[in-house]
Amino acid sequence: MYIDSHTHSSTSDADISVLNCYPNANLSNVNHSRLLSCGIHPWHIESSKIQHNLERIEQLCQQQKIAAIGECGLDTNTADIDMQKRVFKQQIALSEQYGLPLIIHSVKTHHHILALKKQLRPRQRWIIHGFHGAVQTAEQLTGKDIFISFGKNLLTHPDKLKKILSQIDLSFVLLETDDEPIGIKKIYAQAAKLLDIELDVLKKKIEVNFKRVFG
Repeated sequence: MYIDSHTHSSTSDADISVLNCYPNANLSNVNHSRLLSCGIHPWHIESSKIQHNLERIEQLCQQQKIAAIGECGLDTNTADIDMQKRVFKQQIALSEQYGLPLIIHSVKTHHHILALKKQLRPRQRWIIHGFHGAVQTAEQLTGKDIFISFGKNLLTHPDKLKKILSQIDLSFVLLETDDEPIGIKKIYAQAAKLLDIELDVLKKKIEVNFKRVFG
């Protein structure tokens, strides 16, 4: 089984995929064979729409239309970080209230993520998507029970990612395509190559990890 833990494509070649949506999305025509996530991306925070978007996400939670909150998170390249933190915390609260995992966008803010994890002690699973940080950061995240998901960077930076994969606890690894025009099968093949394990072994491992997050 091929599992895509985070994608923006409704035509993913995965057997199971988590399709990212935004609060203003029309979900009436979404393929219901796919799991959905919904969140306020830090790039899209608009002060006048925050409350409306949070209410929309909560509505989707109440209607049981989404399987995860996100992607949401923090990014030093965009809006005021204090505002980002406020909006992120509100989405963490929804994750906890409705028992849904959290898919996190983090750019140069992993220290903030770790601090919030320590402060808030969430019960739900957190996933850092599209990880391409340092080995030490990956070890810190997985050491705090935070999952990390890998995508295109396995292909573009294989030496760096091979080092990370070889040193972290694989029980906290997921794979994704994000918004890239790459099939998840290609991501799996590259990950198996970098880990020097059989593809079927990797597929089973990712399936177990995914079930730990999504049930």
